[in-house]
Amino acid sequence: MSRVLVAGTQEVIDAARAVFGGELELVAAYSVAEALKQVESGIDLVLCNVRFDDSRMFDFLGALATMPAATRMPVVCCRVVRTPMSAGARRGIELALEALGVVAFVDMHTHEQKYGFGAAEAALREVVMTHLRKGEPRGRR
Repeated sequence: MSRVLVAGTQEVIDAARAVFGGELELVAAYSVAEALKQVESGIDLVLCNVRFDDSRMFDFLGALATMPAATRMPVVCCRVVRTPMSAGARRGIELALEALGVVAFVDMHTHEQKYGFGAAEAALREVVMTHLRKGEPRGRR
């Protein structure tokens, strides 16, 4: 069973549990320190939420990029909060995540607004499962 680190708020951890049920071993982390410790224990993919540890997602991703244990580990970032985001803010986040080697960004709110809640869950599931199958290395290693 694949081990997925869910680094984020309770909201994203609950969303991951709803989407993946018992199909994946979900390891929850609420802080950067806790998440980095879990990476050392062997993780197949990181699912990180934008609001992770009081919006310290970029701190976490920067630290993760320096860890030998994370060299080939895909990272997917998501946004689960149900508030609109401007196109400019979204593009800024996408560019920063790309520069940090993140393989995908899923804005569940946008998917939900366009296609419904089930489609938002399906989009997150598809992205995570695709990158678990690929075993794809992170960006700039």
